[in-house]
Amino acid sequence: MEITPLKVNNVPTVHLNRINSPSAGTSLEKNGWARIPRLTLYLPKKLDIDSILRKNKPDFIYNRDKFVYILHLIYAIPAQKKKAIEEYTGYTSISKKILGSIIKDYRKYIDYLKEQNIIEEDNYIVGLKCGGLRFSEKYRSKLKPVDITKWTLIKNLQYLRKEINQKATTELYFLKKWLENLDVDISKARDYLSRELAKDELNGIGHSLVRYNSRLLPIERLSAKNNISFFVDNTAGRLHTPITQLKSELRKHLKWKGKVLYSVDISNSQPYLLQSLMNVELFERCNMTDRINAVNPAIDTARLKNLIASISSKKDVISFNQIVTSGRFYENFGKLLKENGELIGIPDEKIKEKVKEIIFTTFFSKNTAIRYRNVIKLFKRTFPNVYKVISTIKKDQHNTLAVILQNLEADIILNNVCKKLDKKHPEVPLFTLHDSVITTEDNVELVEKTIQQTMKKFFDKKVSLKIERWE
Repeated sequence: MEITPLKVNNVPTVHLNRINSPSAGTSLEKNGWARIPRLTLYLPKKLDIDSILRKNKPDFIYNRDKFVYILHLIYAIPAQKKKAIEEYTGYTSISKKILGSIIKDYRKYIDYLKEQNIIEEDNYIVGLKCGGLRFSEKYRSKLKPVDITKWTLIKNLQYLRKEINQKATTELYFLKKWLENLDVDISKARDYLSRELAKDELNGIGHSLVRYNSRLLPIERLSAKNNISFFVDNTAGRLHTPITQLKSELRKHLKWKGKVLYSVDISNSQPYLLQSLMNVELFERCNMTDRINAVNPAIDTARLKNLIASISSKKDVISFNQIVTSGRFYENFGKLLKENGELIGIPDEKIKEKVKEIIFTTFFSKNTAIRYRNVIKLFKRTFPNVYKVISTIKKDQHNTLAVILQNLEADIILNNVCKKLDKKHPEVPLFTLHDSVITTEDNVELVEKTIQQTMKKFFDKKVSLKIERWE
């Protein structure tokens, strides 16, 4: 069973489906990279960077496109994660290490933009956050597209970024062609987001314009068919596209040749995948040793397997596995908690939301969080032996559990389900949203069957799937 490597030291020699869809006559460099003539980025409508550069020429050798890229990041970075938009604090944190790998003299560019009162900067906090940028009030406005053409910058952004797994990205290019041909009702999407902006402003929600612009960017890119983000990350091997960044309410504005899209989703996927760490046979079948070693080689996997063997037949582990495979994990876990005298006073309609908080806090926060997070104590009291394995994996590097489960998820959906479907049914449109495969109504049954066959190969059990109509 092939695993997507988490670290890659080589790049592909030929890109069969070129990243930004340059014309058929586009030349290839000797290393196989297709030259991309232009890339569309986005800046505030009120900002005319070309005019400013003409009137106030910088006192260093500069390139206009580098200014555009740095400014583009202010709204593009929050757009990458929906949670980042909801938790926006006023400045966009930008890793200077990553920025410096793309623009070596980035500091001169930022200082110039500050001198021209285009942006403002806050300070970084050691070990907590990167320094952040935001537009000065004068330039805060809705977005407009701006093209860049400097090939060395475009090449760096599209082919050389270290956080991107180029080999795995190339292997999945068969999925990118579907993104490039989506029907996007951009007018209705903009209308919806404008209404949301008006609501946010009426309710006094801070940074409402940042929320608007960052939510708009993914669907604008899909609509423009230019600079469609498509890459596999080097952390967990997940595929990132505008669909993974899209606000859920905007999904109904996407169609394939006029057909409504449907998502086939693995129910409670993260708890379900945790079974790979509750049974030694499943641990080996899912190649968890390799996944763990790729993320945190300090973990003694032989010792971990001994722990798993010692707890796999415990009552709470068996109960956890039964609830997970029911397909209604959050509801049934909530019921179990209530039967044990927990969650008293929480209304029934809020139980599922509370249980999700318990699961995600337990799975993904540091072990020390149990001191002040009662929800983790609730999980530990209910599933003490399951928690023992979780806390062991998270002991010295708390994101290990999240990364290996996401990598297993990506391996199943991308390297097995999607590659199998593309090989046998290349005519079937396919899109992914981490634990979901999206297609048209006439292909839903085929996708369901393929997911079930794949999950059985990994887990021996039928998995519950949820079908959602995107309309």
